[in-house]
Amino acid sequence: MSRRMDKEAALEDFLEKHIFGKWQEDLMTVDAVYQEHRQRIEEEFLAAFDAVCGQAAELQAKGCKGAIRYIYFSLMRTSVMENSPCYRIEAYDENWLTDMADCRSEWRADFIFTPLFRRMEELEETKKSYARRVTSADLDRIKQIEAVKYHLLTVEFMRNMVPQLLVCRNYQQMDKFPEIALLAGEYRDECQLLHGSLESKSGASGEALSG
Repeated sequence: MSRRMDKEAALEDFLEKHIFGKWQEDLMTVDAVYQEHRQRIEEEFLAAFDAVCGQAAELQAKGCKGAIRYIYFSLMRTSVMENSPCYRIEAYDENWLTDMADCRSEWRADFIFTPLFRRMEELEETKKSYARRVTSADLDRIKQIEAVKYHLLTVEFMRNMVPQLLVCRNYQQMDKFPEIALLAGEYRDECQLLHGSLESKSGASGEALSG
């Protein structure tokens, strides 16, 4: 590579040769891992969700939390930068983010993000051929941008899991609004509606809590 190549040109060359479109090559890897470990992956996701619903039911029994209006699956972006793709699952009553009765669990989407982390590690070696014109800071920015694609894959996994979420024991037992909204996004950022409605309707379901 020419020493005269400036940083902008070097970065453009790096992106063209080593970044653009490469995430598509990971799709088959993600699917293969999912198919091989499908039962464990789904069970862990369902367990994390059901744990939040169980917490909500316990708080409701104590009179500390209202009927659940929102359940939010949020990607913790800082965890992705640490190669730990953590999603926080939180249940809120109609007060939404001002609901002070903390109710949360965490779930890791390793099967989706691991190919990204492996690729970024390999790029640490690849960038050396660019004579410091591509830096680790550049790779951090690239990782943040690329992570969005893997996050969207995770959201689709969650969307496909909704029918199983709705029959979880604790979900069925906790008090909730008929139009309860299941949402997925980044932490306290834009989100997608996976199930239910964001429009207010008649009120809580009034389902009885059982032990």
